[in-house]
Amino acid sequence: MTNPNRHPLSDLGEVVRPRYLGELVRPTSGESYDWHTHDFGQLISAASGSMYVGTPDRVLLLSPAMVLWIPPDVEHWMRYGSNNEMRYVDVRKGEAEMIGEDCRIMAMTPLLNALMAGTMPDRATSRAKDHNDALHALLRHELVAAPDVPLSIAMPQDHRIRRFAEAALDDPGVIGSVDSWLADAPASRKTIERLFVTETGMPPSRWLRHARILHAISRLAAGEKVSSVAFDMGYASSSAFSYMFRRTLGRSPSDFCA
Repeated sequence: MTNPNRHPLSDLGEVVRPRYLGELVRPTSGESYDWHTHDFGQLISAASGSMYVGTPDRVLLLSPAMVLWIPPDVEHWMRYGSNNEMRYVDVRKGEAEMIGEDCRIMAMTPLLNALMAGTMPDRATSRAKDHNDALHALLRHELVAAPDVPLSIAMPQDHRIRRFAEAALDDPGVIGSVDSWLADAPASRKTIERLFVTETGMPPSRWLRHARILHAISRLAAGEKVSSVAFDMGYASSSAFSYMFRRTLGRSPSDFCA
């Protein structure tokens, strides 16, 4: 991937920047970038693989059939999974302000996918300016109207629980239970539960379940079978795992497969 601090749009003046500029990237497994910002917005979609994007208060997961929106000037970090093929579409700041000021995960549609593909330089340069302008306007309308998908999780800021949240997000599979996860917390269980609810809107048990779902989606996006992921997460059958998935996200695990 292009170094986030040396991106093509960073070298262009605002006047000459295209409204939308696409780029295909194939990051290596586990590739990551520390905290940084852009003075333009970014749309990211995944043909395969997944990536985590962290903001100061949330972590978002991008998987196939989804679109991630990062507005300009939002501090964030990135970490890729495996088997990655990503499309980036950089958005000029003035245009980005009309899409929204919050990071979002949106559902991909055939039209949205085609419009994002149309921002690739080899396609954009073969069209007249008014043609590109019409496509860009339609792309913006599709993005604004796209439904959100709940593939993010609030990260607590209090040091007494932050490290537990980070460890769980890295590898929730090694956590046998909420009790073992929080066994050495530097506060009473009642205080820890209150902190989780106050800072994330969820009790620890629900937060951990959501972190496990994000981890499972990342594995599905890398090409692992639903049955393998279900077994590793402690479910006796794929159907039980799928039921939990649909109850939590309103979607089946197959919706997130590569």
